[in-house]
Amino acid sequence: MPADGLDELEEQAARRRRGPQPPRNPKSKETQEEKKARLERERQERDEARRRRDAEEEAKRTSEEEARQEAEERDRRQAEEEQQARAAAEAAAGTKKRPPSATWYPDRENEEFLWTVAQAATARREKIPATAVIRLALRRLEDQMSPEKIVEALSGPVQTGGKIGRPRR
Repeated sequence: MPADGLDELEEQAARRRRGPQPPRNPKSKETQEEKKARLERERQERDEARRRRDAEEEAKRTSEEEARQEAEERDRRQAEEEQQARAAAEAAAGTKKRPPSATWYPDRENEEFLWTVAQAATARREKIPATAVIRLALRRLEDQMSPEKIVEALSGPVQTGGKIGRPRR
């Protein structure tokens, strides 16, 4: 009979139905005593590994703690030295530390003036930021007036009673 392929498929299906082949080198069955001994050895190995790991972590923790303490001490000394150097520099220069920068919110007239300056700069194809205008104005004011005169010009009656907070509806 000619082989049409169906015979081969049937053989493959029959081989699959038989189940897996037995191992060629089967392991010998382990007795209860051998199993207990093996489990005891594995438990001892795990305990020993855990003790080693704990000892390593403890050594690492102590070395990290010592390193952290040394770093803190070094940082503290460095900060003290920097502070002393700053104090000495201020004493030598006779100046004090500059106050932090202040934010300025322009009112309507100032905004319109800054807008007019920006338009004039645009007409000349230049770009002049508002901060440059403010710096120029402060330099001119510094040339024209002393700080005492500026305080006198700006001081006036103190507003004691006024609207504070958000208006109610």
